[in-house]
Amino acid sequence: MERHGPGKERVTFHAAGPGEYAGVDAAYRRKYGRYTSIVEHVLTDAARASTLRLEPR
Repeated sequence: MERHGPGKERVTFHAAGPGEYAGVDAAYRRKYGRYTSIVEHVLTDAARASTLRLEPR
């Protein structure tokens, strides 16, 4: 169970697939793009392989 704000939501964790990586990378760059050296380190193939998608149960 994950906490989201004041409530709780049951979620299932799934490995993100390669087809989702470009969208995740773009969102990460939008949010953290001003930290260029850090962003480039977390957008590697190894980091992408550990990306999780949360889905409500």
